[in-house]
Amino acid sequence: MYSQEITRCHRAAIVIAVDQSSSMSGRMKLNGCEISKAEAVSMVIGRLIDELILRSHRDNGYRHYYDIAVVGYSEDSVYSLLGEDIAFVPITELAGRNVRRVPYMLSYNTLNEASCSFCENVSLWVEPRAQGATPLYKMMGCITTLVEEWCAKEENSASFPPLVFNITDGEASDADYGRLLGAAHRLRETGTTDGRTLFMNVHISSNTEYSPTVFPTALEVPATVRYARLLMDMSSTIPEQFNRYVGECRLKYAAPPYIAMSYNASMSELVAMLNIGTRSLVTGT
Repeated sequence: MYSQEITRCHRAAIVIAVDQSSSMSGRMKLNGCEISKAEAVSMVIGRLIDELILRSHRDNGYRHYYDIAVVGYSEDSVYSLLGEDIAFVPITELAGRNVRRVPYMLSYNTLNEASCSFCENVSLWVEPRAQGATPLYKMMGCITTLVEEWCAKEENSASFPPLVFNITDGEASDADYGRLLGAAHRLRETGTTDGRTLFMNVHISSNTEYSPTVFPTALEVPATVRYARLLMDMSSTIPEQFNRYVGECRLKYAAPPYIAMSYNASMSELVAMLNIGTRSLVTGT
């Protein structure tokens, strides 16, 4: 299980769901530079998709290793951020698109203070947006349908199961605890013969009241922090094949199993979760 190599005959499905509610206008730091959460997430996603395109390149062009969907949700709507319809886009098609590129912010230190510089352009696949409420329940329903249809296709039935990342900074506005758990369970029950869909939830925050919780064990999620417990209950358990990468990311050792979530995460922890999810895929030929 969770061992199928990524090839042109067994491509991988990657879904990134982005909370674009009004709270994403809040400020946080990316590489030491303060910008809005919406802008920071857009840059991080841009780097990830650019890297997936690069991984798909061979001497004779780009190979169809990945199907990518990026979905936004805000107000009462769920919508595609890569086209008109909520659908997977082949990585080969993305490689041929002409996308606006923006400078990716890096920081450097002077004698007295940290400053920001700009280095290497990244594609702006996701336009920053922060407006309205957080329809998390509706988003999970849309994503479930999307991955069900992908897994049902004969050419995908034996592929590595879909990876779904949810990036959010707040609580759902359209359902209670029980309905959210039910929707997450239905999403995790989709999959291929190689395993069930992996649902990873990343709560980003600039709040320093609670220490970041990244790939926790069940015992490490405080019962007093209700939303962290919800994210834990919604998320997949990390497969054994991922444990080495997760262990390198964690600040302190704890025996697996680990939960595919983070709470109160910084941008660096968001990047780590995206990297672990996608780098754990073994790309063949």
